[in-house]
Amino acid sequence: MLQRLYGMGVLKRTAVIWTAYMAVLWAVFGIGLLTHPQAWQGVAPAQGDAGWRFLLFILASNGFIALLMAGGNLFVRFGSVTPGLLILFLKALQIGWLAGTNGFTPPFASVAAANAAFLRVGLWETTAYALVCAVTLTKSLYVADSFPARRWVETKKLSDLSFSTAEKVAALAGIVCLVGAAFVEAFH
Repeated sequence: MLQRLYGMGVLKRTAVIWTAYMAVLWAVFGIGLLTHPQAWQGVAPAQGDAGWRFLLFILASNGFIALLMAGGNLFVRFGSVTPGLLILFLKALQIGWLAGTNGFTPPFASVAAANAAFLRVGLWETTAYALVCAVTLTKSLYVADSFPARRWVETKKLSDLSFSTAEKVAALAGIVCLVGAAFVEAFH
């Protein structure tokens, strides 16, 4: 299945990665919700951080994750797995568990409030991650058949990397999603 991703265009690849990412995130959310129902009981509504400092914090932390994914995809691939894909998978686990167990600071008063915040902010952040991953996935400089790499079956230089117009548009959309979500979260 993963190997087929490399033959897809960037838009189709984004759709597949985004759908798989959401499936993992929501499955883990459901597990967290079922195993920790007490996290949603008796929680008083609270106001989170806001302002320019918070905006910069969000941009720095989400930008760092996006750069790790892009860098992991750009530098190496083992078979059909890249470090960027693994980071995306771990991020889906982390966000799903955090949301399902209401581990936010401050916690949400209800599942409905958490889901409303996800639609307002989280959906766009996670979409940005999927876009970054999809754009850079096929660009690995070093490709091996297996992990650990016994030999590189494909090697490229950084100067050999080129991005199609669709990939550039998808990358720009990812940046817009990330920045837009940060503004919404910081100035809600």
